[in-house]
Amino acid sequence: MRWLFIDTSVSGSVRLGFLGGTRPSVRTVRGRSGVLLPSLASRFGREALEGLCGVCVVAGPGSFSSIRGGVVAANVLARNLNLPLVGVDVSEAADLSQLSGRLLSDAITPVATVLPRYDAEPNITMPKRQRIV
Repeated sequence: MRWLFIDTSVSGSVRLGFLGGTRPSVRTVRGRSGVLLPSLASRFGREALEGLCGVCVVAGPGSFSSIRGGVVAANVLARNLNLPLVGVDVSEAADLSQLSGRLLSDAITPVATVLPRYDAEPNITMPKRQRIV
């Protein structure tokens, strides 16, 4: 039994891999959350996704862009693959062996949709400076 694990809580890196089995198999990829899906496709392929029993994503807290990318990808993957979905905090993802045990023992209740938790309010509504021509 393996769970796909996605963590984009740290800006500039993505932790991606599998929880379950004898020990967690998670790698860190440098880059923003946009490297998540290409890394998943190139490193694991379609066959790896077929044996999954769920998707686990770190939902925060973290920066707006980083967390949003990972949570959106996890929600889409879980829905399209018809898999259970769980969201965990950064503190819960610090010990992957313990998290793996909790997932395999059904100690974390799956949800329909994981909502991101940000460490600060996003500033995407700030007006852009007007360029004078």
